[in-house]
Amino acid sequence: MYIAMQTADSNGTLNTEISTFYGIRYDTRYRAAILSTEHLNHDYVIPMDPNDYEDAVKQILAAMASNAQMINLGESIVSRGRKGEARQVKPQKLTIKTC
Repeated sequence: MYIAMQTADSNGTLNTEISTFYGIRYDTRYRAAILSTEHLNHDYVIPMDPNDYEDAVKQILAAMASNAQMINLGESIVSRGRKGEARQVKPQKLTIKTC
């Protein structure tokens, strides 16, 4: 499955990226979701509350159950950075669309 997302780099430059989606996990220390993709040297970080993370996981599971080829994170901003690089960004709520 692929993921389409709007990313912001360390300079704040916005780009639309499409990547292979490998998974998602929650980091309680930084209160952020971490997206896994084929880009092994980068982290895709979405600051969010734990309840919003669980809601996002349910949406992803529904997309996977429907055999969606792509999920789209819409207007949410995903921070892209080198592995381990932390950023302070306003928490996001995801609305995931399937394609």
